[in-house]
Amino acid sequence: RRAWGHHFTGIDVAVSPFIPLTGSLKFGSKHLRDVLPEMNKCLPVIPQVLGNDPQQFVFLASVLQELGYETVNWNLGCPKKSVARKKRGSGLLPYPDELRKILDEIVPRLPVALSVKTRLGYHSPGEFDELIRVFNDYPLENLMIHPRIGIQMYEGDMHLNVLDETVKAIKTNIVFSGDIFDLRSFEKLKKRFPVINDWMIGRGILTNPMLPEWIKTGRYENDETRIRQTLQGFHASLLDELLERFSGSRPVLNKLKGFWAYFARWFQNGEKLFQTLSRIDTPEKFIIFAKKIINEHPLARAEGRTNKPIK
Repeated sequence: RRAWGHHFTGIDVAVSPFIPLTGSLKFGSKHLRDVLPEMNKCLPVIPQVLGNDPQQFVFLASVLQELGYETVNWNLGCPKKSVARKKRGSGLLPYPDELRKILDEIVPRLPVALSVKTRLGYHSPGEFDELIRVFNDYPLENLMIHPRIGIQMYEGDMHLNVLDETVKAIKTNIVFSGDIFDLRSFEKLKKRFPVINDWMIGRGILTNPMLPEWIKTGRYENDETRIRQTLQGFHASLLDELLERFSGSRPVLNKLKGFWAYFARWFQNGEKLFQTLSRIDTPEKFIIFAKKIINEHPLARAEGRTNKPIK
């Protein structure tokens, strides 16, 4: 996020990695590092919270307010099984009565505005009707909707037909999240949902960090020299961030490989390139080869990229 902010434009606000509720009223530097103001000078950030304990939620919101934040986002979308089975993330969505009880406790006591990230349900998109009735009863800043269900993880088709039928029944501002991976996919969704004005990009920006700017301007960047120079500068900044954050070569190498599982799609034969990168065993060798790819390897057609990682 910080590396991106030094080289690109187009994002109005970012949502931080989630801060888990810890089981106590103690939140140390390891929990708050991502949202410290001095760590986020390039891009406004909304802190994101994962958990289901009202007391801890309100306490953490007070801590975040002291750091200068005016809004907190509650993650009810995480589909990870280890999270969901504890009724956290999307695992709370099949229990609207419990969801309402938590909101009844936290909303009157929150010192900041509340944003909610959700899916259409966990087991079935049919759960969304009841969830809307719950969400509509509270003064939310916005509702960030990913139109899949929890058990889908990030696979399979989005249930856009459900959103077709319910979008006008939602009283709060909607932020659409899901499968925006190029300008064409954004324009198609925008045409389908003209009442939605705010859009969230997740995996798509890992593949193409220029995408928000392209969406804002409505056009692709065709200057290959500028593209390569910008990507090279961004990659160097990303490396600096990783070296500062992690100790030891293995964590840095693993993070670079995780990023390139998406980023390799910028280039022709991206899957083959990533297979070569994935076999490299030191950060030094990886960086040399990555720079060579960025500077010399033929670029793929921008409009043909996908947000799915290469496996």
